[in-house]
Amino acid sequence: MPFDALIPWCAELERSLDPAARLRHWIGHEPDPWQIDAFTTQATEVALRVGRQAGKTSVLAARSVEELHIPDSLTICVAPAERQAKIIAREIGRQLKRTELVITRSTLTELEMSNGARVVALPSTSDTIRGYPSVSCLIIDECAFLQGDGGGEDLIAGVLPMLTEKGQVYFSSTPAGKNNYFARLFLDAKPGDGVHRIVVKGTDIPRLKDKVERMRRTLSATKFRQEIECELLSDGTSYFDFSIIENAISTEGAICPKM
Repeated sequence: MPFDALIPWCAELERSLDPAARLRHWIGHEPDPWQIDAFTTQATEVALRVGRQAGKTSVLAARSVEELHIPDSLTICVAPAERQAKIIAREIGRQLKRTELVITRSTLTELEMSNGARVVALPSTSDTIRGYPSVSCLIIDECAFLQGDGGGEDLIAGVLPMLTEKGQVYFSSTPAGKNNYFARLFLDAKPGDGVHRIVVKGTDIPRLKDKVERMRRTLSATKFRQEIECELLSDGTSYFDFSIIENAISTEGAICPKM
């Protein structure tokens, strides 16, 4: 082997053996520890509570690309709006250019590989979401913003049965209050319930320091707590959590001054 071909060969070998190396190559920068955790976890249910601009779309797209290497696999990406579905679809397409996979069919919502693997990205409002058989990876992005009964629970109940026995589902979002299915994944957490929960505050990511400080200056305190610090506020907008208000209320009767 010529020496100038040895380095690319070694890099390819590293990627084939190390999932973190694949993730680094596909997203184009050194991944954060939480991204490696999300990418490599074997849990069948993964809940990502992640601040804005922290890199969740990149890691979700990379997880889709990883699945596309499995022949005849099917990955479904669902987002509340068509625009959001297109964002993750574009990121998947961008990362695919860094692989050896060959796209044989491409539409606005679907990519099919030469090995028979497919990825489909759809808005949650689409009538065509239900009915896909044998989904091996299901990604529900911006899960906290799903519309419908139960804060998106009706839609989730309709798509979860499509998963294979060992299929993996990702619930990913920035918080939007407590009255939704995504929030309950964290508020109702129980030991041994099988959900791998990852919480990522923007303030905990060094590479976002400048952006976080700008957001701190421009956002209201409420928005900053929700969008950057990933707090589950009472209704998504209240500054004070209901628990704080309840603890501040006195149970003693009011004392009226004598006239």
